[in-house]
Amino acid sequence: MNHQALAVDRNRARVRVLDRTSGKETDLPYDRLIIATGARSRKLGLPGEDRDNIFMLKGMADGIRMRRFIDERRPRKAVIVGAGYISLEVAEALRERKVETTLLYRGEAPYSGLEPELGPLIVDELQAHGVAFKGGVLPRAFETEGRRAVKIATNQGDFAADLFFVGVGVEPHIELAREAGLAIGPAGGIQVNDRMQTGDPLIYAAGDCCEKFHRVTGRPVISPLGDTANKEGRVAGENAAGGDSRFYGIVGAASSKVFNVEIGMAGITEDAAKRLGFTAVSQVVEAKSRVGIYPGAQYSLLKIVADQATGRLLGGNWIGRDGEARKINTLAVALHNNMTLEEISRLDLAYAPPFSPVWDPLLIAAGLLKRKVKN
Repeated sequence: MNHQALAVDRNRARVRVLDRTSGKETDLPYDRLIIATGARSRKLGLPGEDRDNIFMLKGMADGIRMRRFIDERRPRKAVIVGAGYISLEVAEALRERKVETTLLYRGEAPYSGLEPELGPLIVDELQAHGVAFKGGVLPRAFETEGRRAVKIATNQGDFAADLFFVGVGVEPHIELAREAGLAIGPAGGIQVNDRMQTGDPLIYAAGDCCEKFHRVTGRPVISPLGDTANKEGRVAGENAAGGDSRFYGIVGAASSKVFNVEIGMAGITEDAAKRLGFTAVSQVVEAKSRVGIYPGAQYSLLKIVADQATGRLLGGNWIGRDGEARKINTLAVALHNNMTLEEISRLDLAYAPPFSPVWDPLLIAAGLLKRKVKN
């Protein structure tokens, strides 16, 4: 702890290390090196963004600082810029603390990686819990008084607050690797193979700092998720210690919760599929989460996307209030194995009234979408 890696000398297999307590620099030799430098919160790059009441949330220290500010200053009004996982979770936490909250987003509905059919449902849930959502907003500058921001100026006017939160994504920490001459891939992360090995066979990389192979698109991507980082770390550690382990890539599976609404996603959206050159077709199904007469049954919405030319599943989004975040794992398995709609429509999925309708919504969606696929 309290030691910083300054540089990697690949010729001598040494890492230059700074002891941040004493200020002393030393060289640490290695037989194998693992780079796991993670990612940092992306900034807006606006004037006044460094003020004391503007927060980001990447590490534990950020959370402690924000919690302390709320406990000590008791803010009454907050503005959140961004509408991804973290921003929506922060909005819920602030409302739990009775803070008046406004969420500003450049798009028309939260989550840039979701199908448009889900957006209005998320906005409705936010508004039902007192979060004001403003879409199509482009921030321009923070208006400040001393060390405090008092307003954020946007293309839709000024928004005043006691607390500001910026959640506009992350970017990989690649400087150490780049300065060591390691390859940075097209997605912007450290380039690795399926053994988590960089171009230097003695150096591995894992976690948010490196690219991941997307099994649906066949392309490298940045996907900063905790479970993926853990899996990569296991592979890098095993191989650095002399093993022979592989990381087989991702399908973009993720889940989240906005107040009482659950969201699951896997693969790519219809719009992304078309941009990548697929002849994408889609199907939306609204269904009950359980047998309709069973207590607790809730409406849910599922959208799946497939390649019209091959019938292969490309992605899906599921939203509801009764386990939809976990149900997306069925799609993730199908995507991992390149399954077609025909194969998915014949799956033997478990049924019981407390857990699903007789026909699982995924089977219904796959059966309907099959009709749009070339035979």
